[in-house]
Amino acid sequence: MTGRRARRAARRRELEEPPARLDLRLALPATAAWAGALLGSTDDRSLQVASVLAVSLSCLLLCRTARGRLRHGAIAATALFLGLELVAGVEVRAAAADPLIAAAADGSWAQTTLTVAAVPTAVAARPVGADGGDGGGDGAAGGDGLAGGDGAAGGEGARGGAASRWRFAARDVDARVAGRAWSAVAAVTVFGDGDHWRDLAPGTRVRVSGLLAPDTFGTQPSVLLRARDPPVVLTAPPWWQRAAQQVRRRLAAAAAPLDPDARGLLLGVAVGDTSAIPDGLAADARTTGLTHLVAVSGSHFAVLCGAVVLVLRRIGRRSAVAGGAVTVAALVVLVGPQPSVLRAAAMGGLSLVGVLLGRPRAAVPALSAAVVVLLVLDPSLATAPGFVLSVQATAALALLAPVWSRALRRRGWPAGAADALAVPLAATVATVPVIASLSGSVSLVGVPANILVAPVVAVSLVLGVLCAAVGAVWPAGGAALARADAVPLQWIGTVAHTLARWPSATLPWPASVGGVLVLAGLLAVVVLALSGRRSRAVLLAAAVGAAVVFVPARALGPVPWGWPPPDWLLVGCEVGQGDAMVLSTGEPGVGVVVDAGPDPALADACLDRLAVATVPLVVLTHLHADHVDGLPGIWPGRSVGAIGVGPDRSSASAWSTLTGAAAARGAPVLDLRPGVRWSSGALTLEVLGPAAAFHGTDSDPNNDSVVLRATLRGVRILMTGDIEREAQQALLDRRTDLRADVLEQPHHGSARFLPAFAAAVSARVSVIGVGSGNSYGQPSPSALATLAAAGTAVLRTDLQGDVAVTLSEGVLATAARGAGSPVARGAVRGRGS
Repeated sequence: MTGRRARRAARRRELEEPPARLDLRLALPATAAWAGALLGSTDDRSLQVASVLAVSLSCLLLCRTARGRLRHGAIAATALFLGLELVAGVEVRAAAADPLIAAAADGSWAQTTLTVAAVPTAVAARPVGADGGDGGGDGAAGGDGLAGGDGAAGGEGARGGAASRWRFAARDVDARVAGRAWSAVAAVTVFGDGDHWRDLAPGTRVRVSGLLAPDTFGTQPSVLLRARDPPVVLTAPPWWQRAAQQVRRRLAAAAAPLDPDARGLLLGVAVGDTSAIPDGLAADARTTGLTHLVAVSGSHFAVLCGAVVLVLRRIGRRSAVAGGAVTVAALVVLVGPQPSVLRAAAMGGLSLVGVLLGRPRAAVPALSAAVVVLLVLDPSLATAPGFVLSVQATAALALLAPVWSRALRRRGWPAGAADALAVPLAATVATVPVIASLSGSVSLVGVPANILVAPVVAVSLVLGVLCAAVGAVWPAGGAALARADAVPLQWIGTVAHTLARWPSATLPWPASVGGVLVLAGLLAVVVLALSGRRSRAVLLAAAVGAAVVFVPARALGPVPWGWPPPDWLLVGCEVGQGDAMVLSTGEPGVGVVVDAGPDPALADACLDRLAVATVPLVVLTHLHADHVDGLPGIWPGRSVGAIGVGPDRSSASAWSTLTGAAAARGAPVLDLRPGVRWSSGALTLEVLGPAAAFHGTDSDPNNDSVVLRATLRGVRILMTGDIEREAQQALLDRRTDLRADVLEQPHHGSARFLPAFAAAVSARVSVIGVGSGNSYGQPSPSALATLAAAGTAVLRTDLQGDVAVTLSEGVLATAARGAGSPVARGAVRGRGS
């Protein structure tokens, strides 16, 4: 008893001692450097000039009134701000002036010689046609089917034994377009089909030819290069990259026998390869705030380097530092120079220098110095979401988590439990505004999810890295470690899947600047409120009251601002690079599906969110995989009345699979020809085209897409599939009445969009089903410009997630659930409905 009392007294004395004073001397220069790089990247010249004047005047005032460290800090911060604003501005303008940008806008053919800058990553792809077309570019031929295409008429989809598409960043690009050659300044991302792209290691010099397209998702001026031929290797990668490639291959072989979740997570946590993570797990990880665990992040560096230093410290300080440095370098080579990895590597390197010099650990100075060094080397990191989130989370762990953990321990919490709550809570508070700006939602299960997986994180990470290291020289040992690691990895997957399905797992939040600022302000109030006892009591009472009302309401049914929005007419589902649209019939739980997207799980999830249990009709506009491969996700738990198809029979295997599935479930297959009308509830469909199958166009399957006009509550909606210029012109030539309030944008917003067609439709809203980061440059700038010129509001599933068009009290409006889960709304301006 005496010993227990003594331990309690010692712990009490430890907690009563004032915490160590934070060293914030480098925080101001780091903040100034970041602000300068951000402002330099903008196009607002007046804002840049005003910021330069304001910062310069502030520095002059401080220099006149302050002395010592404050004065020196102000000078350093001002120099960093001005220098990085200048450098970032020069780099952005140089990239924007690169002829490659103009060539990409024109969709030009380019011959390039470039160096692979990062490990190629797999991306969902539309198939490669037998003629070499990608089936997805503007006018490229190629078909695809439910089972991946039959090879003759189409190609293989990205799933189920399909041909794969790979993406990687390039550097040192020498370009030749239309006879003109130059060294490109703009960032280039290469997309290529086939395993010969997967085998490229960073540092390889290759010759690549293909079509250029604008990169509409980059934060800096950049282009996409869609290769049409295999790469020609000119120079082999350095030996260390070849070794890293061998490690990745052996790890993939060791992980192959595991179940899909464990296999994907093992590759993600060990070497940062997220290509094998199932789409469902990736979505649930985003919902539950576990994305930092499904791929390499800064925490991985902390765990691994900490373990190495701890083991080698017994030998000596220099050995520990050397081992830590080798670990950092090996991880960067193995994983690639991702923004969060660079932050962790720089911070780890500076911390190792501190250990070598015998300095006490100081996270804030190390983080600040790492930010300054990395931004000086690459100002574009200031706008990289991964870098921003990594820095914010690390700062929160250094500034907030220790204070909150200490407060909990003062109230009798065990140290482990206090840290388990304080760490994820601090990281969540710091990063949620940026996450909300990216996804339009706030995870309400992120903290409990991280608490539940915390006991297995370090174990799974260490076993994963050991599997990679051991498997490189002893495959049997690597396989055994992979099986052992499957247990903690499966727990992470189970937590993600389970909590993502809780009622109100995410809270919709506006992704606008105003919405993010309001959220940041609320979080600041919470942090300040937690510093006082009375305010904590008030805050706790308010939280309990909100939970009592909010949780049951969300568990029992949707609230007015939830999803789906009331009175919805059309919903565009977030299914990646593909189309999946749902038309309301005006009856609860009943909806018509037009195309099913490329992924059954994503199609199923969208219908679940809409509470659709009965599908009287599924319309498949044509047989490309990004429109039909999701069909198996519509069957489970739902009644399907019939399947409607057009004239496209480009893929024998797709047609066979479709008809077989329909027959097995007793659903008739309807032939949709012009003049056919079909009704269910308040919804009426009328087939407008095609009048006949197309032959000899750039893409006959696309032009053979069924074109429908849906009418619901007086609103006309034009569904167009992937029709291109030829089919659009045919409808115009036949003087078809195309007028509609809502347009499902043809071919994911490709450049093959006739202004005359847009004028004939005269839509108030255009819904574009398109995947984030797709390699086709869709939606194209020309299509968006045409819509803007027509005054048409645009909804995009790549940026906004599930999107909806609604009609309430005679007002046509739009709603967006957010890329990953939110709701933002707005009325559509223009003529009345």
